[in-house]
Amino acid sequence: MRVAIAGGALVLVLVLVGAEAAQAAPRPLQLKEKCISRAERRGIVRFTTADRVHLISVVFGRGPKAVVLAHQGGGAAGPTLCSWVPYARSLARAGYRVLAFDHRGYGSSSKPSRADRLFRIDADVAAAVAVLRGRGATGVVIGGASLGGAAVVGAAARIRPAVQGVFTLGSPQGFGSIDALAAARSLQVPALFTAAVDDDPFDDDARALFDACTSVDRRLEIFPGSRHGAPMLRDPQAKAVLDAWIAAHLRL
Repeated sequence: MRVAIAGGALVLVLVLVGAEAAQAAPRPLQLKEKCISRAERRGIVRFTTADRVHLISVVFGRGPKAVVLAHQGGGAAGPTLCSWVPYARSLARAGYRVLAFDHRGYGSSSKPSRADRLFRIDADVAAAVAVLRGRGATGVVIGGASLGGAAVVGAAARIRPAVQGVFTLGSPQGFGSIDALAAARSLQVPALFTAAVDDDPFDDDARALFDACTSVDRRLEIFPGSRHGAPMLRDPQAKAVLDAWIAAHLRL
């Protein structure tokens, strides 16, 4: 606070300093997950969605061909970008640039200010694609596990320019306000739907999404086992299928 004299009257002037000034500019998000190495932390990228939710991500690798990975909501892999780290590293070694992020309300990302926006995770995917394109990516494939699968299908139906493809691992037919089944009916980009045969009901969800999809380039793969989401890629057969599909649609 500062005191001033104006026209013979005592005027109090409040000066915004210290802690009050800090409140005006929120601190940048900090990545709390321990799955990211010290070297990989140089790839931390913070970004904001169209509805003003602040998210945090890690970019692995370099190059113009890129992959966005949207995580699942739980299970053995956990509900953060950590569930994708082993595969993100593998894709980076293969020559892709990969962005794995924490959805709104998960991990180290922030929550939306309004409760009705909590499940708009398709907006998280759209913002992640914009980040990669803004950094020079000329081709982008988006993939999601479980709820992240619903997010990428919902986003793929409306992102313009269109992405080069979308894939899911154990996606439900919908999540919150995202109707992935309806989005699949309007998909015009290449799509790969996968699930484990004993991961009920997600194997049936994969079949339903495949049946609804209107893309001329669509594919369904049901793998042995019961792993849900990203852990499906511990199966060499599943990983080989996904690797080949990404390579076919990004053409390094």
